[in-house]
Amino acid sequence: MNQSILEIKALSVWYPNTEKPVINGFNLNLYQNEILCLRGPSGSGKSTIVASIMGMLENYDARAVGNIFYDNVDLLGVSEEKMKMIRWHEIALVPQFSMNLFNPVYTIRQTLREMMWLKNKNITKTKLQDQESLLMEMVHLEKSVLGCYAHEMSGGMKQRAAIALAMVHSPKILILDEATTGLDIKIQADVLGTILRLKKTMDMTILFISHDAELGNNISDRMVEIK
Repeated sequence: MNQSILEIKALSVWYPNTEKPVINGFNLNLYQNEILCLRGPSGSGKSTIVASIMGMLENYDARAVGNIFYDNVDLLGVSEEKMKMIRWHEIALVPQFSMNLFNPVYTIRQTLREMMWLKNKNITKTKLQDQESLLMEMVHLEKSVLGCYAHEMSGGMKQRAAIALAMVHSPKILILDEATTGLDIKIQADVLGTILRLKKTMDMTILFISHDAELGNNISDRMVEIK
């Protein structure tokens, strides 16, 4: 077994006006270069665990106890400034319903470049072009897609573009929260193929969130159930 890259210990999470925690004493080890499927029914708290890892609980006025260790840092205890250095750069997320995350007045190129500029405001035009081309190749999209708006793309194309957006900073961990929800079987298989290629070519560690046990078994090295 490879070394653990992310460890969740005794995580409990409460939302406002709730007496019982949504997540209660949850434990998880994510190992380097594996695809781990976190599976559970709707309402079981899968997305809450994702929000905890990404340092996004404050968006929901939620509070948490426990530990989430990444690179010897407890993500539940770090400052927002430190978390900004980790979020998207070290740990990236393709959120649930990510097909709707694109700004309708931006092309895919503009969206990708905005993310690139966040890391390096002095990046040259040549490097921007090189990186966006690499990202399209990575997720098997034609370069012409860069000039498209979200409404001009199919569901599968938008989902792969969302994965490309998450890959801008070459994160060590990629989290996919219900990445294939709402896609038909053929498009779903295409997106799953993209995920498997990323793991192989980029030596990525992937946390795959799903309510579908069969899907989880097909794509993951290991599956953890949450009830």
